Amino acid sequence: MKHFTLFTFLYLAAGACLTAIFFGNSDIAPNLKTILLINAGLLYLTSVLSTFPFWRNRLLRSEARLRDQPAWDRNIVMILPIFIIALMLVITIPDLVNHNWATPAIARASVGLLVILLNAEQLFIRNQIRQES
Repeated sequence: MKHFTLFTFLYLAAGACLTAIFFGNSDIAPNLKTILLINAGLLYLTSVLSTFPFWRNRLLRSEARLRDQPAWDRNIVMILPIFIIALMLVITIPDLVNHNWATPAIARASVGLLVILLNAEQLFIRNQIRQES
């Protein structure tokens, strides 16, 4: 059974935006167009994969294994994604602002978009699991 979440639609929306930028701008370099297209494809693939049960079950198994671990091990699993999200934002936002939100800067920032969304979804699901138990 497929399970659609908010993140499924966020992956789709981000992929659609990158695809629109890809088709809307003919003046950007071919390598940046390739980056945009690959990242949009990865976002579309992730949106499809996130609807299957194994996506959430992987985190459920991981969370069950962590229950037997010391508190530091359980907390690092929550701290590490937050750190990754913050690091990606600290790297990409200044680049976007310094280049006045130009298309090449958006193409470079699109690399981190999937990383941020995956980590945010992981944090969200783990938080739901911990609240349920």
